[in-house]
Amino acid sequence: MRFTSFLKPVVPLFFIFLSTTVSAQKKPLDHSVYDDWKSLQNITVSDNGNFVGAIISPQEGDSLLFIHDLKKNKSLTLKGVNKYALAPDGKYTVGLIKAPFTERREARIKKKKADEMPEDSLAIIHNDSFGIEKIAAVKSFRTAEKMGSHIAYTITQKADTTDKKNKTAKPKEWVVIRNITTQHEDTIPNAKEHLFSKFGNSLAIIIEPDKKDSTDTPGVLFYDLEKNNSMRISNENAEYKSLAFDEEGKQLIYLATRDISKVEQKVFDVRYFRNGNDSAVVLADRNASGLPEKWIFNEFSAPGFSKNGERIILGAAPKQAPKDTTIVDFETAALDIWHWQEPLIQPQQLVELKNKQHRTYTGIILPGQPNRFIAIANEEMPFCNISDEGNGRFALLWSDEPYQLESQWDISSKNDVWVWDSRTGQLQTVDTPVQGRPMISPQGNFVYWWDANERQWFVYDNHDKLTRNITRDIPVNFWDEKNDVPSTPGSYGIAAWTENDGYILVNDAFDIWKIDPKGAKNPENFTGHTGRNDSITFRYVRTDPEKRFIEPGDLLLLSAFDRKTKQSGYYTLAQKGRNPLKKRTMDSFSFTSISKAKDKEVYAFQKSNFQTSPDLHVTQTFWQSTEKLTDINPQMRDYNWGTAELFSWTSFTGIPLQGIVYKPEDFDPSKKYPVMIYFYEQHSDELYRYFTPAPSRSTINIPFFVSRGYIVFTPDIHYTTGQPGMDAYNSVVAGAQALAENSWVDKANMAIQGQSWGGYQVAYLVTKTDMFKAAGAGAPVSNMTSAYGGIRWESGRSRQFQYEQTQSRIGVPMSDSLQLYIENSPVFYADKVNTPLLIMHNDKDGAVPWYQGVEYFMTLRRLGKPVWMLQYNNEAHNLKERRNAKDLSIRLQQFFDHYLKGSPAPVWMTKGLPATEKGKTWGYETD
Repeated sequence: MRFTSFLKPVVPLFFIFLSTTVSAQKKPLDHSVYDDWKSLQNITVSDNGNFVGAIISPQEGDSLLFIHDLKKNKSLTLKGVNKYALAPDGKYTVGLIKAPFTERREARIKKKKADEMPEDSLAIIHNDSFGIEKIAAVKSFRTAEKMGSHIAYTITQKADTTDKKNKTAKPKEWVVIRNITTQHEDTIPNAKEHLFSKFGNSLAIIIEPDKKDSTDTPGVLFYDLEKNNSMRISNENAEYKSLAFDEEGKQLIYLATRDISKVEQKVFDVRYFRNGNDSAVVLADRNASGLPEKWIFNEFSAPGFSKNGERIILGAAPKQAPKDTTIVDFETAALDIWHWQEPLIQPQQLVELKNKQHRTYTGIILPGQPNRFIAIANEEMPFCNISDEGNGRFALLWSDEPYQLESQWDISSKNDVWVWDSRTGQLQTVDTPVQGRPMISPQGNFVYWWDANERQWFVYDNHDKLTRNITRDIPVNFWDEKNDVPSTPGSYGIAAWTENDGYILVNDAFDIWKIDPKGAKNPENFTGHTGRNDSITFRYVRTDPEKRFIEPGDLLLLSAFDRKTKQSGYYTLAQKGRNPLKKRTMDSFSFTSISKAKDKEVYAFQKSNFQTSPDLHVTQTFWQSTEKLTDINPQMRDYNWGTAELFSWTSFTGIPLQGIVYKPEDFDPSKKYPVMIYFYEQHSDELYRYFTPAPSRSTINIPFFVSRGYIVFTPDIHYTTGQPGMDAYNSVVAGAQALAENSWVDKANMAIQGQSWGGYQVAYLVTKTDMFKAAGAGAPVSNMTSAYGGIRWESGRSRQFQYEQTQSRIGVPMSDSLQLYIENSPVFYADKVNTPLLIMHNDKDGAVPWYQGVEYFMTLRRLGKPVWMLQYNNEAHNLKERRNAKDLSIRLQQFFDHYLKGSPAPVWMTKGLPATEKGKTWGYETD
């Protein structure tokens, strides 16, 4: 075995002694530190690159808005803001200031009503001076996508309950439209829904007063914010919904129905308004030509405009049969009938029922051709994507329904695929099936897909109607060479298309290839083979979310990951000239959340590694120089942290493997340390990952245990097919033995812990070795023979595909090899377990059936083995409730500290917690 260090600074002995002394004085992390440990969210850069914004969020408490002026080099922080919008021109920032956390918490404790809760407020910041306007009692706010001079915010108008007739009246929401520049405001009562156009030049508001309100009527308001005028464009007693503007903000579309009774399914018509007209018109209704018989526009039709505004794209669907109201509910059976030939099993149908009921089928209405619907999708070909952001000639249609039954055990993507030509109205079959998930190129000239069976990329030319294998003649693999599950491998993905669909950029394991989809020109290695030569993986970073393709003059930003050193960074790639590929930065850090100014080469990003908290950095010189803008976790310097090192060993089957060893900051090689081993599948690429001290949702928190004097080891696992349990043994136990050869490892006090797939492997390993003093298994599969026929209740899917094709890696149906399922099931070898085991398995686990933990617990209990099971009530696969995560963190520490450090066992371990004491005590205390 060996350790790998990529940075070896020479440090004088005096400074080593001083640093050790200082480290020894640092505090260990405890459970009180979590709430105030912060993270960065929603990083934004103004289009001109002058301002950078972010939210600094504690895990529990009041967040901060951070804004930095790059030209003046000054910053502003504003407490309580958890949502903000930075104007593209950088002039303003608008944020919602939440009521202080302590006040909200106290109100919850006192069980105050919604209208008695502490109120939020709105902040409008003038970025040039950082002057702040505050508006009290604001519930929410909205801006245009490209915020201009107007915002809209919502206030609650409390009902007058002094009048006996209004005792039960509910508060009403009013919308206030504010011109930020002039501070002029318009207040709109009874606003149900409102929407700005993309650039903020228009605003639409749906008015919906209470039925008893005689002072107002339903309708739709249109505001021309450039001309500062407004008008009612619909004024009927109707229900309105689903506002949508075109790109320019000159056209508006929405749905309306005059049927305001409580019918099961309402029939809507489509309303259209163009700025300059007197009112909206009914553009289409249920009698529209081209609308299939008995089809309607319903509440889920979701109309919208194509990018150029020349088309309205919306859905229609068959009108659902009304419920038979003569049936007496309490006299009729309630059941689900499972049928062996149904495409989807009942649990999956029930999970997807709402989506199925809400599904509509895409079509087009042209604004100049009223009451004409051009149907594209239908029930046989339900999924549709119109090219060129809705402008295009071609639409891609596909269906997986003929292959849904076999998806119970086969997850490979199969779809019947067609292309619809809007010029001719003709439908062309691409293939039935296409062995993959089809996509359409930005301009719509090609359909493309990854064929996992062939392990190649294919394109279908929508003009000449030919299919081409575009990667066959390139002498590298485009399939995932690290695929270690018994299914056909996926690809490395598509980077982008170029202008006019001229080229498609395709990733291999290292480089990016520029390929002519027509096959007329030879493929070109876009990154000049540098990736493969230097063992660096390059990936295109799309810095402009609105950009759909690469233009000839674009300078491309590429992320880079060195597979040998695990370093990360960025390169740029010019599309012509000498030495087009340039390294900008490679460092022993992780770079995340990169955001670029639209009009300048200004990049904001987070930078971190295990020893460095993620902070906000900015570069205006392609990383020749960078500026650190925040220091969000200064308290980290007060705590004993740790270091991360690569560790190499050879598995019992002769496979070279790597993992990460985390040592305490005050590590002393002359001492012996207990070891926690956490694993899932692969971890070594995370060498420079930061882990936030946080309550455990399921797994050990690495910095917490390291800070408290543990060595933590995260080994990679090499898998084959048919023996996942032994594969874990051959990798993890071999790694543990290699690590134990170091004098500073207390090999008598080593433990393992994992969750889900890691939990299964823990459950298996303790049947094969007594090497570990204790073990923790979260949501473990213990019996593959019963789990194989189980359900993933969150999705409703059968679990069979997992064993035959994916993570569980058995590779065959249970009917073909029952013995493999038995051999890999810990429950059948529970008599071999001597290691104390802590199981967590929650009763609403939607991934691994809860009974898997129960089976293992009951079997071990029957055998008299030391075993505990934590079952968090109404909790998921990984804990969602923070209070439960805090509880689990305490119990994980107590369990492992008892077995590995000799700490006294708490009451919940020595005696348990009787149901009669539930909610009264938690058993943390010792006897």
